Amino acid sequence: MKNIFRLFIAGALLFGFIACEDETKVCDQTMTANVHVVFVRDSSGFVWDTTFRAVTTLALNRDTLLNNAATNNAYFNLSPVSDTSQFYLRADSLLQADTVTFIYKRQPKFISAGCGFGTIYNLDTVFATRNLIDSVQILQKSVTNSNDTHVNLYYFNE
Repeated sequence: MKNIFRLFIAGALLFGFIACEDETKVCDQTMTANVHVVFVRDSSGFVWDTTFRAVTTLALNRDTLLNNAATNNAYFNLSPVSDTSQFYLRADSLLQADTVTFIYKRQPKFISAGCGFGTIYNLDTVFATRNLIDSVQILQKSVTNSNDTHVNLYYFNE
């Protein structure tokens, strides 16, 4: 009788281990989504992408250099602990810099037991100094991935 009981307990434990999913797996998903900004110019209603030679971006109050390369766009990582983020943006080392400010609402999103929570951002307002930036256009308010274009920055025509 003891052996049957032990066999039953061992079988129940084995079944329990097989039925459980490992929730401590390494997270293989992206936890953050960055705001994708494209640099454009508008000349008499004709809009085109603008590539600058040495774009430098810096997250203000976080001292994070985001990139320094020739490009026609930038990705900004918004703060998960604040409803605003400011960035220093110099489109070219020979040109004057601008400051871009994002105001948004944060919403936590459960990813998985292994990953935990991520943050979805909903852009309310984006504004910039007007040294070289003429205007800002929000294309998509919900920032859930970095593949979409969220904001156009219109530069003054030279």
